[in-house]
Amino acid sequence: MKYIDEFRDGELAKGLGVAIRQAADSSRSYHFMEFCGGHTHAISRYGVSDLLPDNVRMIHGPGCPVCVLPVGRVDMAIRLALECGVILCTYGDTLRVPASDSLSLMKAKARGGDIRMVYSSADALKIAQANPDKQVVFFAIGFETTTPPTAVAIKQALALGL
Repeated sequence: MKYIDEFRDGELAKGLGVAIRQAADSSRSYHFMEFCGGHTHAISRYGVSDLLPDNVRMIHGPGCPVCVLPVGRVDMAIRLALECGVILCTYGDTLRVPASDSLSLMKAKARGGDIRMVYSSADALKIAQANPDKQVVFFAIGFETTTPPTAVAIKQALALGL
């Protein structure tokens, strides 16, 4: 399948390494940062750094909030859903983050945890309003773009008595 199989073509990757080596000015140093933890894992797993000349260096960046999420935080969220009976709301990208004991939020959901994917913190507010007899926890994670809406949702929850 074009574009999928090419990503796993070792000969193509070696050719790209040669092309980079030829294009890189040996009198300069190059530093490239990848930001995604998934990219960092792929670069390591497939030996991409080994294909690069010595003056081209990969710097492993901060990772997105999901990629660098401590396992203990996911474990806590799973415990809330499975042991405390809360409705746990979270963004879809956290559902597959590996946790302890080969669990993830998705697997915890399959075990009976009330874990719901939301598109925004406002969705979690709506779920809380619709379930006044349950404790609803928004497993807030994200970039600086999601922090202000989460803060607004907290303020709204307080005003609504949730």
